[in-house]
Amino acid sequence: MRKLLIGVILVVFYCGTAAADVKKDDLQVFEDLQKVIIALSDSIKPSVVHIDVVQKIQSQKFETLGSGLIIDEEGYILTNEHVVDKAQSISVTLPSKLEYPAEVIGTDKQTDLALIKINAPEKLDVARLGDSDSCKVGEWVIAVGNPYGFDRTVSFGIISGKGRVLNLPIETPLINDFIQTDAVIDPGSSGGPLVNLRGEVIGINSIGYGRGQGFTIPINIAKEVRGKLEATGTIDRGWIGIITQPLSREYAKYFGDDDLEGILVAEVFEDSPAEKAGLRSKDIIISFEGEKVSAEKEDDLNSFSQMVSSSEVGSVKSLELIRDSRKKRLKVEIGLQPKVEAEEKEFNELGLTVKEVTESMYRQYSLGTKEGVFVQYAEVGGVAGKANIEMGDIIIEVEGERVKGLEDFTVEIKANEDKDFVLLRLLRGKNRLFALLDKKGDNGPNGKQDGSVGR
Repeated sequence: MRKLLIGVILVVFYCGTAAADVKKDDLQVFEDLQKVIIALSDSIKPSVVHIDVVQKIQSQKFETLGSGLIIDEEGYILTNEHVVDKAQSISVTLPSKLEYPAEVIGTDKQTDLALIKINAPEKLDVARLGDSDSCKVGEWVIAVGNPYGFDRTVSFGIISGKGRVLNLPIETPLINDFIQTDAVIDPGSSGGPLVNLRGEVIGINSIGYGRGQGFTIPINIAKEVRGKLEATGTIDRGWIGIITQPLSREYAKYFGDDDLEGILVAEVFEDSPAEKAGLRSKDIIISFEGEKVSAEKEDDLNSFSQMVSSSEVGSVKSLELIRDSRKKRLKVEIGLQPKVEAEEKEFNELGLTVKEVTESMYRQYSLGTKEGVFVQYAEVGGVAGKANIEMGDIIIEVEGERVKGLEDFTVEIKANEDKDFVLLRLLRGKNRLFALLDKKGDNGPNGKQDGSVGR
């Protein structure tokens, strides 16, 4: 490791040095680093697989691709939930080029993880899993995957950040503390590993936001989820039924204590475990089971959410809170987190997936209206994509007709099905925009897309 650090210093030094002045001995450190990366790549690539998925959404089929990581000699593979979501069939290609069908053992939307399995007679190369809690910002890593279908591509970078929380336009909120990396995660890389220089997998790659913006699920979370999915195929999470928000310094002053730290309860759901325990709106939670909790910004809320969701359903937990400037203790029985309906009503045509605006979406994304339909997916290169419709948009009009919900939208699209062009009106944040659907320009839904596009 000392040699590697020296290498970084030499890179800076040699940026201003003529190539002719570089001595052969000085280059040795770079060659040593290069050998480490090559050996690391060679060791991890045999455990990375190529995943092809045929998704069926209503009457349409989509072909998507992604990556996966072999974690067991029995054929268990970790990948992303969004890679295998709505899969009609899954095919796994090993480094040997042999192809096997895979079955889904279980999926978990909230961590974006899935466990699949193949039955392969050949000996499988199993990845070595590390400890994501011990990884450090600035640590060098490689990401391996199949971007755009190019098998087992390796990119090199560092860990740029830890504990990242992403608020994405999806119905089920993620509960991960993502690892951020500048190692490239392109479409098709989803489900591949992030590996440290010791050859240990420290994360499962999930989302790429272009160069320098990749997000990885910590492997310690993946280990826990894998065990539960293998045992039961599902994950039951704890829930108490409240909506929380950060307690900023301004709120602390309002409540009469500039140094007050905690989490503000914005709403308590009716007939929830929290309501039964006596929790109220405007309460300030300061500890959970004796562990201090606080949040000054949105990202900080994730820690408390994970405390609750990881609690065993039926267990009783203690809450300490501030109410009317006085401390109070409550006991709350952890309930089962409500499940999102497996088959939600949605519209899937013209390279567009839209859903009814639910109460959950309205609250989670601070939408400007409860009317219209929520854009869940806009296919790149499809009619909707070419019209510059984006995920998270709310469609509020079709050809000048008001859209109150999914039924209105479906009726109006049907009424205009003979037209080559259909004019929509969108709400994007606080802005109202037009989008023109050119149905003659539809390339169809059969182009390959990575499951990560649309997250």
